Amino acid sequence: MIQVSNQQPPSSGAVTTEAPIRAEGLTRIYKVGSRRIKALDDVSLEIPAGEVVAVRGRSGSGKTTLLNCLSGLDEPTQGGVWLNGQYITRMNELGRIKIRRAKVGFIFQSHALMPNYSAAENVDLMLRLAGWGRSERLKRTREVIKQVGLIDWIDHRPFELSGGQQQRVSIARAIAPRPAVIFADEPTGELDVQKGAEILNLFRDLAETDGTTILVATHDLAVDNYADQVIYMQDGRIFDKA
Repeated sequence: MIQVSNQQPPSSGAVTTEAPIRAEGLTRIYKVGSRRIKALDDVSLEIPAGEVVAVRGRSGSGKTTLLNCLSGLDEPTQGGVWLNGQYITRMNELGRIKIRRAKVGFIFQSHALMPNYSAAENVDLMLRLAGWGRSERLKRTREVIKQVGLIDWIDHRPFELSGGQQQRVSIARAIAPRPAVIFADEPTGELDVQKGAEILNLFRDLAETDGTTILVATHDLAVDNYADQVIYMQDGRIFDKA
């Protein structure tokens, strides 16, 4: 269950043993010329371990900005974020990078694959960054690529793959290091119904078996059937939960 808290974030770094994803009073303002656009407006939430949570809303509602701030890819204008027990707001970039490499997986809408690397090499790179040994990397790479149904394309580079196949490589790369938290931006957007259902079932297995917390920003109504909770966003605010 998502819990909303009124507790204020600390003024300096802190460590907590609470939920793997937590935010208090999260606000993000972008400046575009003389305009100030409030992409997030005083968002507070807490997501326990082992839950799949869907974040729904129209384009521009703040879904992607929320994921970016919660994961440490972007820094909020106000408020605080705790990720895997650490207060990451205003932590230096090196500190955030270390947390992301060790404990966080990302599935980007744009795939963000290394263009000159094969599917296997893209997955292996993430495992290397996470500190896995060579033999472990080889085994785990094949395992996750098989899980997403791409074992026959394991040596293909992104330009040799369809958009949906590239997305599945991105998913394999994200889950490979067994992260505590996965942030997924439209992970089923380029997948057909069957492949989308397979990926969503994989997310459920990760949550239930490994205790992985998965936050999914999506327009896909099918995600609701696999989620423990659904957050609805509008104009940068959470306006409903189910």
